[in-house]
Amino acid sequence: MRKHTDYIQKLSDGEKNEERGLDGSVLSRRETEACRHRLEKRWYRRLAVINILLVVVVCAAVIMHAGEYPKWAKQTWQRVQDELQDEVHSEAQMGIQDDTKQQSVGKGAAETENGKINEENREGSMDDAPLELQLLLYGIFLFVFVYLALYYFYAKVRSMSLRITEHNFPEVYAMIRRYAVRLNMKQVPKAYVMQSNGVLNAFSSFLFRKQYIEINAEIFEVAYREFHDMDALGFVIAHEMAHIYYGHATLRYHLLIWFTMGFPLLGAIASRTREYSADRLAQKVSGTDGVEAMFMLMVDRHLYKMVDREDYLEEAAGQKGFFLWLVNLLADHPVLCKRIRALSQGEGSGELY
Repeated sequence: MRKHTDYIQKLSDGEKNEERGLDGSVLSRRETEACRHRLEKRWYRRLAVINILLVVVVCAAVIMHAGEYPKWAKQTWQRVQDELQDEVHSEAQMGIQDDTKQQSVGKGAAETENGKINEENREGSMDDAPLELQLLLYGIFLFVFVYLALYYFYAKVRSMSLRITEHNFPEVYAMIRRYAVRLNMKQVPKAYVMQSNGVLNAFSSFLFRKQYIEINAEIFEVAYREFHDMDALGFVIAHEMAHIYYGHATLRYHLLIWFTMGFPLLGAIASRTREYSADRLAQKVSGTDGVEAMFMLMVDRHLYKMVDREDYLEEAAGQKGFFLWLVNLLADHPVLCKRIRALSQGEGSGELY
């Protein structure tokens, strides 16, 4: 695998100065922190505390019952041996043809004896392993599986995508560089364009000490077809770069909430705070409000320019009710009517509930 320095292009001081002249000053930490949702860090801490408590409780239980595991392991090994012997004995019995009665009696006696052994060692099966040991092994398996899956997915993205460079979509590449300078990033994240069967989406993801952006071609094409809308595309890219800037797309960030990200309600609420934060910072970086980008997600890339903004905002203001509240509560992204209202306001934190 390439070294980290080869993974993404670094910006020299001269290049940074050149880019600053094209797109304003570098955003200060105070400015970028002001774009965070006011409850993002609070919800992250809650998930982190629950995650740490789960790990501590499971590890403590494993340590407390460590003396029981040798017995369980011995029973499990004995069970495996008994099952292997059963198979060998059954095959041998099936080969005896000259004495049917003796075969029947011998088989019945063997099955009875083996039944007693299996009954005695039934506790040695994996299903009857101590709960805390099962949870520990499951946690280790989940971590390893997901971590390897990230590398597999990145390989898939690289092999099935076109990377944005100085020669492939240079206008978009220059925009990504400007955003990286505005965010004072030391490195420009790689960005890829990939077909996704009509799905309008983009995301940022990570490996160990690496981040990248993937933009579905269905969104990307608006920059070069029909409307040449670099503002909408720029907001989408800035949103994903904001996730990288805030650390949302890093292994370190996810380690502390690894087992609680999928918690019902709690994980979804925390995710919505991150989306609001990335939206607000994307507005700051790109200089656009992002409303039309949301319209594109709502009515498709060919129709979003036809939407009457004021009419929709008036309609969205009246979107209320229990079931709308429930839909938003269960979603990991804010529902579009709330998200667009927050973007149109241009400041403050969006509605979580």
